[in-house]
Order: sequence, then structure tokens, then C-alpha cells
Amino acid sequence: MIIRSFRATLALLLFSYAGAAISATHLYRLAWDSDPSHEAIVGFSPKGISLSPYLVYGTSTDESQWQRIEISHRANFFSLESYFVRLTNLPANSSVFFKVCDLEGCDDPMWFKTASREPAPFTAIAGGDTRTGWTTRREGNKLVAKIRPLFVMHGGDFTNGNTPFEMAGFLEDWQLTLSNDVIDGKIYKRIYPVIPTHGNHEDTNYATLCQVFGVDFVRDNVCDEQDTYGALTVNELARVYTLNSQFQESGWQVYADQMNEWLASDLQSNEHLPLWRLAQYHKPIFPHFDGKSSNEGLFQWWASLFYQHNMNLVVESDTHINKLTYPMIPEPNSMAFARSDNGGTVYVGEGSWGAPARSANQSYPWTIDLASIQQFKVLSVTASEIKVRTAEFDDTASTLSVQEREADPLALPENVKWWVANDVGAVFTLTQNEKGLTTYSPSGLENRRAYTLTAQHDSFIASAKPTMNYNAYPSGMMVVKNDSKYGETKALISFDASDIAKCATLDRATLSFQSNPAKTSLITGLASEIVPVYPNPTPIAISLVTPSFNENTVNWHNGHSLFSNDTFAVIDVIDAGNNITLPLDEATVRALQQQFKEHAAFGVGISSNHPLQKRFIDASENSKAPVLHVDFSGSESCFSTPNNLLTPPQTVENLHARRGVFETYVVSAAQRSRTLSINLENGFGDADLYVQIGQKVSVSDFSCRSNAIDNEERCVIDVPSGQALSIGVHARSQYQGLRLRISEN
Repeated sequence: MIIRSFRATLALLLFSYAGAAISATHLYRLAWDSDPSHEAIVGFSPKGISLSPYLVYGTSTDESQWQRIEISHRANFFSLESYFVRLTNLPANSSVFFKVCDLEGCDDPMWFKTASREPAPFTAIAGGDTRTGWTTRREGNKLVAKIRPLFVMHGGDFTNGNTPFEMAGFLEDWQLTLSNDVIDGKIYKRIYPVIPTHGNHEDTNYATLCQVFGVDFVRDNVCDEQDTYGALTVNELARVYTLNSQFQESGWQVYADQMNEWLASDLQSNEHLPLWRLAQYHKPIFPHFDGKSSNEGLFQWWASLFYQHNMNLVVESDTHINKLTYPMIPEPNSMAFARSDNGGTVYVGEGSWGAPARSANQSYPWTIDLASIQQFKVLSVTASEIKVRTAEFDDTASTLSVQEREADPLALPENVKWWVANDVGAVFTLTQNEKGLTTYSPSGLENRRAYTLTAQHDSFIASAKPTMNYNAYPSGMMVVKNDSKYGETKALISFDASDIAKCATLDRATLSFQSNPAKTSLITGLASEIVPVYPNPTPIAISLVTPSFNENTVNWHNGHSLFSNDTFAVIDVIDAGNNITLPLDEATVRALQQQFKEHAAFGVGISSNHPLQKRFIDASENSKAPVLHVDFSGSESCFSTPNNLLTPPQTVENLHARRGVFETYVVSAAQRSRTLSINLENGFGDADLYVQIGQKVSVSDFSCRSNAIDNEERCVIDVPSGQALSIGVHARSQYQGLRLRISEN
């Protein structure tokens, strides 16, 4: 009895002493790797010498009910020593309170929240590339504490050189993510679980994740390369996949095969439950900075797999820019994506949580918007939708209280600097189709169709060379106000819209093109690796042009007059080159609608306001052709009606075509016989008229032909009941401005 009493008294004294003194530990972190409803990994490092560290924890603030747990394992990241405690059998959707202790005492109390075992909404943060830009990194970390996410997805590149000194600095800065709370009259720090990813700057040590964060994705109690990928389910709403894009590098094929076999199996097993599938990895498949190459190996690994098994949202890093994409699917037999709003995968990213933002200068037809900013993504997840927001780093945001977060898992602080993206605004709302793939339906418009139009004709003209055509100029389309050789130069771009239903109405339009300097210095190219690029902007003006030119023949004489007198936008292009994504205002959209009605095409012109500085706009023959994203609305019957279907009496204005083109139109059959008059008139050039009854017309198969030497062509033909009429217009030479008129005699 005496011995037992002595031991009990000693334990009580030690516990009391531990509560008053401070342990020799620091650099706290919390990680998830398997079952976030019931497990978590607490990590920390000794501050000098920490003797016999351990943890005490419980599910209430009553420390007399807490239990002690010993260190699960320890690891050395080079000279950075870490201790880890894996907490298991935790209650779901509960607060867990703990202290880190050693023989010197216990540090300040902390707490975290476990995930739910029932479908429950949650807020998460996703971003990467914290390796440099420490001031900005800290601003992002402070914003984590203000937002209070359930967990954080980190996309890799924690440090620059993956050294223990740098990693200690990262972990020291990570303490800024902790929130300060008062619970039951006591002060606690809330710590947020992180799901870490292996980046290319961790390539010097493929065991970085398990040595620094204690994760054991494969649960084999071995810290090695296999602990760089895994999956876990959060709140029964989302399964989060962490993948290692660096396995595409030479020498890791065995691990790549193992990872991708596991991924295919796990995706198939969880294809429909939980409701959402999210993925994170470091290297983007198609970077939005042209200094980074496409990762075709990753496309081959994952693009089809994601599509087949309903991957909803992918977070990429590495490039140090910001992007959003529309839902995408892999194009068959091609190394490319295609936009698919009715079912696909959305990709966001690409890093810049501290690492200096590079030039966001590589856009694709499926890119919503991109920007060179410091940011991470904030995900608000419910059973019916995921709202994606992009938070820029500054100190204006308020801080959610613990009570506000407990009352609403989707609450967000006030005054966060949300980035506003073209077409979607500050909130990108994702839904699902019947299969489970991501869909996107812009609000406020019904029966809406989106089209991505790539420049069909693009060239520049020069006032000092008025008869010269500069199509396919090696450097692109030159724009300058007063060049000593070329004088003033302007770029003309047209987009063919003939496949869009003519009865539809244009609602929105966004112009995207790539600008380049006359030449790029080596210093400018290297600077973006270390510090932000501070550009020397040059203003350029955007106008409408009549889309009736041919890129092979346009020159100053016949092209300058096509420019509108009004400039609808003036924007800056920078020395390093940048991609311009320009949402067009309502007045410009109305003018484009008129172009669409008259020409079934859109025309845009670009000129420079700088007297000397040359800029080049990429043309379709160079690298990245200009793109016009357009959204049309109309009835279902409108969109299903072919553009070449005519109903007498009807007039089609402003027909145009190159020499040799044979355009066809159809007049549907009627329940009675009738006599129709088909006339070509007005315009210039030379077009011939061909008409056939009951079958498709051609230059060798017709019932009536009119081939006068001008454009005054006419056929009058008796059409029996139940017979359709096929009309052909042949461009004997290029024609423009023609009118096709059909009437009953």
C-alpha cells in the first residue's frame, strides 16, 4: 500500500509540475494520412534537448480526464529531429485537446477537430509552393488561421533546397496557421491537419513527407518513397487523393507503376461513394506559364483515368501562378483536353503560396482565367456542390471565432481579398451530372451554349507598306504606333461562327491572346525563378473590325478601313510577355451580336499606343492562336435547327466566301406543290447559283443553274409536294456582301 501510494503521489506531482513548466518542444504540426474521422498524427521537434517527450490528450477541456500516450515513432530529416504520436480510436466529428510534454513540463494546450462519419459540409484550403517568398508565405499562413478550415491540402515544394534549416523555417512559419481560442475560460491554439504532397524541390529526399509530417500512407511502419501517395475520405463527402507527379522522372518507374495500379483500383472501388473525388499532385499536366513544359507523361497516366472514374477537382502546383479551368475531358487519340461543361474534371492551381508568381502567359481554349498572384484555393464542400474561391494574400480579412466556425462549417471571414475570375466571378460553383462528373452551369442564363473559337484569319498590316501582306510573320503580329520601317502597324483577327445557330443570342464574350516582347533578355527569363517580375507595361488598344478580310490578302489599303473608330479596351502588356484574358463589356457584346447576324463571324483589331515599343501578338501560325470564348442563349429548337435550313420567304444577308467554296442551303419539303424563286443579288465578286429538287445539289447535279458574269443570279423552279429543295452557291471568285432571297411566286 505504501509503495502504491508513493507512486500515485509521485505521478500527481509530476503531472502538476508538467502543467506549470514548459516542455522543450516546438515546430508543431498535425497530419492526416488515412482515417481523419478517428486518427491524426501529431508531430513536433525538440528545442535543444527534450527528455522523454509524450502527449496527454482528451475530448474535453477537463484535463483530469486526459490520458497519456507515448511517442509512436521518431524520424530524422537530415539533422532535423521529429517525434510523432499517432492518435487512434478518436471519436468522429469531435474536438480533441492535447498538450506536448516532456520531463521539463508541458507546452501550451492545443486542439483540433476530427472529420465526421456522416455526410457533413466542410471548408478546406488547397495550395502549394511555400519554398520562397517568406513574407508572403507568412501572410498566407495567417489567413489559414483566420479562415479556420477543417484541413489543408499542401501541394508540395515546402522549401527551396529541402534542407533541415529551411524546413525548420517552414515549420516555424507554419505556427502562424494556428488560431487563438478561449474555450471554457482557457486559452488554446487550434491546429489544422495538413495532407502533404511531394514536390520537385523535395526530390533530394523521397522520404521527406514521412520524416517531416509522420505520414504512413501505406501503413507499413516504414518511412520510404511509398509514403508519397494515398487517399482518405473526409466527412463522407469527399475522397482526397494525394499523388506523386515526380515519379514520372527517370528511375522511379517501379514506384510509378505501383502508384497508378493502386490509383486505378481505388478509384474504381470509390467511383460513386463518397460523393466527390479530389486530387492533388505537384506538377501540372499543362502549365499556364510558357517557361514550363507540358507533362505528357502525367496526361497518359491520369487524364483518362480521372475521366473514367469521375474525378471532380484536381489541384496542381509548381508553376507559381493562379488558374481555373472549365470541366475537361481528354480528347480521343490526342494529347489534349477538350472543354466539357456537361461532365468532366476541373483543374485549378498552380501554386504561389509564397514562391514568387511567374507570368501567367499560357492560356488554353479550356482555361477560364489565370493571373500572376499569391494565392491558395478555399473549397466549400456540400453534398450538392463545391464552391471554389481564390484567396489573395493580404491582411484585410477578419478572423472567424471558434463559435462562428462551430455554428457554420461553411462560414468565411469578411473582407477576404477574393480574386474575381472571368466568366465565373469570385465563386466557381461545381455540380455533378448523373454519372458523377463535374458540371458547370453559369447562373442566370438558361438554354446556354458555350463555344471556344480559335482565330481563323489573323495578320497584321503596316501603314508604311500599304500593299504588303504580313500573314504568318515569324514573330507574330506586330503592333507599334510609329516604327521607322513599318510606320503604324495593326493586327486583325477574325473568328468564324458559322457553326453556331443563327437564331441564338450572344450573352458573353471573352478575348484571350498572347503578347510577346520584341526580344526577351536572359535576366528577365531567370528573374521569375527568384523574385517577382516587375514589368515595363506598354498600352495596347482593342477595337472591333469588320470580319470580312482574308489573312492572305489583307493589307493597309483594304484592311485599315475595317477598324472601328471606337476602342473598347486599353490594356497593358509587359516586357516578359503575358497572356491577356479580357472579358468584353455589354456594349461590345451587343456590337459582336450585330457582327454575328451580318457575317456569322467576329472581328477584333489590336493596335499600340506606344510610339516606339514593338509588341508581338501570337498568331495561329506561331504558337498560340487568339481565342474568343462566347456564350449564346436560345431555345432548344433554335440550337437544334441547322444554319442552312431556310423557310420561304427568307433573306440571308452578307454572304461571303473564298474562291472555290460551295455553300449549300436546304428548303424543307411542304405538303403542297409550289413555285419558288431563288435570287442572288448585291455584293461584289462572282457567285453562281445551283438548285436541285429532292437530293443534294452540286456543280454537276442540279435542276437549275444560273452563272452570269456578275452576282445577279436567279432560278425559278416548281417544287412538287413532299420534295425538299437544295440550293448551292459556288464562289467562281471570292465574293462578299451577297444576299440570298427565297420567295414563293
